[in-house]
Amino acid sequence: MESPSTLNQAADFGKIEYLESMSIMDRAIAAVRNGKIPNVALFFHYPPVYTVGRGKKPENYKNVEVVEVDRGGDVTYHGPGQLVCYPIIDLRSKLDVRSFVKNIENVIISSLHKVGYEAYIGEEPGIWVNAKKVASIGMAIRDGISAHGFAINISPEVLDGFKKIKACGLEPDVMGYIDVDENELIKEIIENLSKFYGRFNLLDKNELLKLL
Repeated sequence: MESPSTLNQAADFGKIEYLESMSIMDRAIAAVRNGKIPNVALFFHYPPVYTVGRGKKPENYKNVEVVEVDRGGDVTYHGPGQLVCYPIIDLRSKLDVRSFVKNIENVIISSLHKVGYEAYIGEEPGIWVNAKKVASIGMAIRDGISAHGFAINISPEVLDGFKKIKACGLEPDVMGYIDVDENELIKEIIENLSKFYGRFNLLDKNELLKLL
């Protein structure tokens, strides 16, 4: 039987406060860096929160309180009706950031295709369906380990949160969503991540925390 330390692991943490999820992400990064787990995929669902990355442009989020993080990109919104995934991947043996981002784009596009949507990369950042941006990507690399990840809008409920900002400089009306069962989407994301980085084992969140 394979040891948990030799398998990629994944878990859905459900609804969680943003700062708590950052602590879990940091633990996962440390576990990957120290060889406790090869790679980890974390899934989160957030209460309303605005975050801003290294490419921040304050004119895009006037009168909005934001949490500053070390990912790339400008301001974005997380909230109910959105699935967030942080693939914590060990890239130290082959640190090619461009290829990594391309892989993540392909993971999202392939996953959306499997649940019935023709997704594509548009002229502006993100993943698009029917001329609407349905997924945003904002990542970082910490000493060869990936951090942060992507968010997919899966309910119209999430769209109201984008009305107060220009996410990545885009007008709020370009944001869209897909109507999909989140558990099915998680399954497809894990399957497509496995094609690039080896099989991921979906655990209960408490079981994964014991490994970190």
